[in-house]
Order: sequence, then C-alpha cells, then structure tokens
Amino acid sequence: MNAADLQAYLQSLAGDWKYPEDTVDTFKIGTPETPVRGIAVGWMSYMWALEEAQRLGCNVFVTHEPTFYNHRDRERMEGNLPFARAKRAWLEACGMVVLRCHDLWDQAPGIGIPDSWGNALGFADPLDGDEHVRVYDGGGRTALQIAQQVAAAVRPFGQEAVQLIGPEDRLVRRVCTGTGAITPFFRYIMAFSADMGICTDDGLAYWKHGAYAVDAGIPLLVVHHHVSEEAGVRSLAAHLRQAFPQIPVHYVPQRCMYRLVTVQG
Repeated sequence: MNAADLQAYLQSLAGDWKYPEDTVDTFKIGTPETPVRGIAVGWMSYMWALEEAQRLGCNVFVTHEPTFYNHRDRERMEGNLPFARAKRAWLEACGMVVLRCHDLWDQAPGIGIPDSWGNALGFADPLDGDEHVRVYDGGGRTALQIAQQVAAAVRPFGQEAVQLIGPEDRLVRRVCTGTGAITPFFRYIMAFSADMGICTDDGLAYWKHGAYAVDAGIPLLVVHHHVSEEAGVRSLAAHLRQAFPQIPVHYVPQRCMYRLVTVQG
C-alpha cells in the first residue's frame, strides 16, 4: 500500500458527504507514491510528534490540524516563519509523508470528531444537531453540575479546569456542543434552543459570546480546542488500525496545549 491508497481509503469514508473543492485534506509534504511502512496519527503534527513517529518506525503521519502554522499550509506563510522552513527541511531529509485528515473527520458520523467528543463527555445519544453541532439532554441539572461533569471528562486530556460563564444555578435541559473552531454559540441558541453551550477557546469571542451569556443568563462553558478533538483523533487511529491490520498504526496522544499557573501563597 502506498500513501495515495491511504488517502483514497479515507476519502471513501465520506459517503454522501461531498468534499469541498478547497479541502485541506491533502498531502502537506511527501509523495503519494511512497510505500507505507507505518502510520502515526496525531491531532497536531508538532515537531516532537513527528520525531516520535519516526522513532516508532512510521513514515506517514496523519494529522488533524495544520503542519506549517496556516490552515491551508500555504508556502507564503512558511516563507515568513523560520521554524516552518526548518520543519520542512527535517521532513524532507527523513522522507516523512504528512497527510491531513480534517474535513472528513469533522463530518464522520459516530466515530468522527463531534460524536467522539460527546461520548468522551459522557452524554447519551444526541437529541438534535447538524454536521458540527450536537444537542444533548442536560437532565434538568444545574450548569455547575454539568460543568463539573465536563471538567472531569477533560482532565485525562490534560486540561486542569474549564471556564464557566453565566449563572451556575441555571437548570439545563438542552446543552449544545461543537468542536475545534466551530462552536457557534449564537446558533446553539437560535437554531437549537440551547439553554447551555459548550464552546472552545478558538471558537468564541469573550467580548461577544461571553458578554451575551452574561446578559442573557445562558451558561457557557469554555474548553481548549485540542481537548474537544483528541477523542476523535484517538478514534481515527483505532479505525485505521482495524482497516489496515497488516500495517503498524500508532496513536500519538497529545494533551492540552497550556497549563494553568497560579501565584503561590
């Protein structure tokens, strides 16, 4: 099997969903004809993650997010960033292929990013939703109780706490989630009648969505972008391991990008 076969397999999972013409699910470096010796799967193709893939004997890295610090990994962005050039040089020297699986896995039902996130949070089957949004039954619990549930769920992914904006005593029947940079808080409310939203730090603006949550009394939880997607990346690795049992597939786990620092005393 070569890298092009892997890409073709991933694209075959799209089913009725059609790839956009400007999809980012393309090869970021390396040739599609490269024979696959091993596959590493990670949320971000950090330099340390690529080095770990090489150590594991993998020559293909499937990444969910960009490699060269731009959503489309365009050369003009690379040209202005010295480490982007250094990263490309390292990849070329070791012959690593980087293939992005983003648009597809954001849509894949059941095992893709949105549903894997809901499962990781401990919610039952969604009540409603669309390609990116899921609506779950809050069970009439308080916003604080749901925040505590989410905080417990994200701790294994390295996030030490979640942010709760708005009233903690609000009783919640419909809680909406999104993932990554697509957590449209206003749409949660207008299209899905949410009385609580879970957004990410890349998917909201505090001056806009946070302010509305305070004024309208609609609780809003904020989690880290990566944390909302790691369970889905883990699912992708498991799926590829089952689909290609003859090829080593390694999941490269990653954690919350930041830590919380407090003043002692």
